[in-house]
Amino acid sequence: MRAFLLLLLCLLPSGVLAACGGSDLRQTLSPEDRARITASIADIPFKEGNHWIATKGTRRVHVLGTLHTNDPRMEKITEGLASLITGADALLIEATEADQAAMQRQMGKTPSLYLITEGPSLIDRMGEEDWARVAERSAARGIPAWMAAKMRPWFLSVSLSLPPCLKQTEQAKNGMDRRLEALAQESGVTTMSLEDPLTVIESLNAAPLDEQVRQMHATLSMTGDGDADEFHTMVESYFREEVRYYLAMAEQRFKAETSLPAVEAEALWDEAMQLLIRKRNHNWVPVIEAADGDRIVVAVGALHLPGPDGVLNLLAKQGYHLQRAAF
Repeated sequence: MRAFLLLLLCLLPSGVLAACGGSDLRQTLSPEDRARITASIADIPFKEGNHWIATKGTRRVHVLGTLHTNDPRMEKITEGLASLITGADALLIEATEADQAAMQRQMGKTPSLYLITEGPSLIDRMGEEDWARVAERSAARGIPAWMAAKMRPWFLSVSLSLPPCLKQTEQAKNGMDRRLEALAQESGVTTMSLEDPLTVIESLNAAPLDEQVRQMHATLSMTGDGDADEFHTMVESYFREEVRYYLAMAEQRFKAETSLPAVEAEALWDEAMQLLIRKRNHNWVPVIEAADGDRIVVAVGALHLPGPDGVLNLLAKQGYHLQRAAF
């Protein structure tokens, strides 16, 4: 599914169930591509691991990388983390279930957050070839073309980023974040949002619509055609605690396959990373620092952990000592 699948799953109003099967595309990489990817992330800090402990004085912050989709393997992982959650002073996640519900209510009251309510639809804003591709992919997911044409580019991109084989079920909402939040609530542990989820949507809507359409061109390339193999690769990378490798693979494939000029492709990729990863990480660290207590658990999408602007490195810059832990 490429990078945007992992990045945008957190914005979905309900979860998805990883029930597509598929093959791990990492196993099909050529030796040259594998060497190129490995070299590209060689110097990236904290490039592996879904559980790290940040220590400063008497304060211990457990940072967990999560996957927002459900998978049966999460049951055992959650059991292993149970005592950590129940013994915490606070659990901080991207957005609590209550805050996500409030976001959905606000979206229901304000259709312009996710729909084009004025001016030309996407049919008139996209080229004929691109629109035909979008309409075909929308139909495969049960979205009529007329409805897709009225969706804001970011919202349509989310809808198209998931393979049609995925099922929307109540159990599908039970990703790692929700499992940990449920544990905290059962134990009376304070659970807080790191951000208002509406701010992410507002950021996605900040650019003019025509600019969003330009960015959507890249998004469609990054998310492929909803292939089950892409989704399977992303999920397996998570459970192998190697999501940064997966992101590097996605970046390499995007830049190799896009029809955009190299400079523009590079710029679009960087814009996506800045908007959905780096900027949010920097905003979260002060919230983590301000949380009351010495035993804090932070659980966020796994792609927010690694890199120079990852949550882990930003905490290290605040004077924390980082140590990898079992997951």
